[in-house]
Amino acid sequence: MNINSYELALVISPELRAEEIDALISTFEDLLKEKKSKQIHIDKWGIKKLSYPIDNFIEAAYAFIIFESLPSDIINIKNWINNSESILRHLLIKLTHSELKHREDNLLNQTASN
Repeated sequence: MNINSYELALVISPELRAEEIDALISTFEDLLKEKKSKQIHIDKWGIKKLSYPIDNFIEAAYAFIIFESLPSDIINIKNWINNSESILRHLLIKLTHSELKHREDNLLNQTASN
């Protein structure tokens, strides 16, 4: 079985409180565990101004998740995203080995500088 690396960017409704955003991300983590996928990193940016309004919102919460999963499980992940009314937009990309290595190196550098 071929496991791929992915990065998921989520634009989340600003109507959710911080603990509700955490619960949404926790639900996603549970989905990954259920599918025997591996979470690598979660980066929550908090509320940021949008470049343009989405569903009449001028700001939203951002979260970025790097994970490994079987390609056959991605359809379930996409269904979860599409069924979540709190997710305004998303972008799911498959990472090459070099892209994953680059992101991991950046995360290590960020951790070392903090």
